[in-house]
Amino acid sequence: MKSVLLASTILLAATGAGMAADAVASDPVGAPYSWTGFYAGVHGGYSWGSGDGAYPEPGVGQYETAYPEAQGGLLGAQVGYNHQWGSLVLGIEGDLSYSWADGSSRINTFPGGLDADGRTDSEYTYLASITGRAGYALDRTLFYAKAGIGFTRLEINDFDDPNTFNARGSETLTGWTIGGGVEHALNDKWSVKGEYQFYRFSGDVAVNDPVAFRTYEGDFDVHAVKIGLNYKF
Repeated sequence: MKSVLLASTILLAATGAGMAADAVASDPVGAPYSWTGFYAGVHGGYSWGSGDGAYPEPGVGQYETAYPEAQGGLLGAQVGYNHQWGSLVLGIEGDLSYSWADGSSRINTFPGGLDADGRTDSEYTYLASITGRAGYALDRTLFYAKAGIGFTRLEINDFDDPNTFNARGSETLTGWTIGGGVEHALNDKWSVKGEYQFYRFSGDVAVNDPVAFRTYEGDFDVHAVKIGLNYKF
């Protein structure tokens, strides 16, 4: 009888220990976080852009220099996928931001650089990019860099001083982008991030509405800072 009682006690103790071990193994608290998976989220931020390029007058041959610039808020969304190997995290992301950026800037004669008594009012209505991401994970904190293709739509309105409207034009521009940031997982599903992104766009903007007027020929650079919230599926 004593042997049976002793065996039963040992069996119950072993069973309880096994159940406790299983509970610890299934408890996500303290378990390593995995960045692998699809995610989607939203972001807000601020951006500022500027350019410096030739501004030829058709049929005259005189070149002026335009300096389109704009700044304003951003609001958008992103989707992407990450895969983690140890501390290395690689992924791809697409994002689209609506932009409230606008501004006014001078027009100078070329090559003298004197004020040409005119101005451009400029705005870019969105920013978008498709980028690859590479990061280093410290458990729930991810430091990453990103690079890829950027897109925007730049609009330029030409005025004589003080407010005589001449023409407007807009073009969708493509360029390259690079940036980086840090993301932190709040739990197994939600994470927050902060990042900086630089864009360089190239392409001509024909200012020809309502009549053919001029063409801006130069680069347009944009800097953006964003704060975002992601949900991992």
